[in-house]
Amino acid sequence: MKDLRLKLLQGCVAIWLVTLFSLPANAAPRLEQPPASVVVFFDVSDLPARIDEPRLSESDGEFVLDGAVANRSGEQLLGIRLILLVIDPAGKLRSRITWTEQSELAIYSIKTFAFHPPITGETRKSDQLFLAIDEVIGHETIWRVVGAEKALRAYSRGQHDVLPTVRTVANQFDPRTQPLMIRVIH
Repeated sequence: MKDLRLKLLQGCVAIWLVTLFSLPANAAPRLEQPPASVVVFFDVSDLPARIDEPRLSESDGEFVLDGAVANRSGEQLLGIRLILLVIDPAGKLRSRITWTEQSELAIYSIKTFAFHPPITGETRKSDQLFLAIDEVIGHETIWRVVGAEKALRAYSRGQHDVLPTVRTVANQFDPRTQPLMIRVIH
């Protein structure tokens, strides 16, 4: 008799748990987020940085470009200069935005960022957005894309064979991460 009561109690608890966990959850009220526009990223493989899954959204008149920045180099990155092209459905350039963002990123890592492009005016749902990196600033090196805007504009037209070149210069403006070792041989 005791075993029967125990089995009946276990059965009731099991049915109660299954019922409890199979009911739809009452979701907490969410704040409505504005829809984000997909941004096409033009990757220049000679640069140490790339942006994955960029999306542009607008909230209270401020634009935010969200995405993950990957550092493909053995040098810490300090910032990037970006170019964003807004292209209308006919393929005409509506606007070109360039800006620089601080984006400290460790060696060979990836991190999400929220960038704030200085977009004036509105973007339409029918617009296409194209993004490229114009310059990457590292502790030791600055990588500059020569012809970035021209290549990005060609890419927006479907011409994927126009490739820019990358030039590097020593970063003489930011403090070095490691002291330079000068060996004197007698």
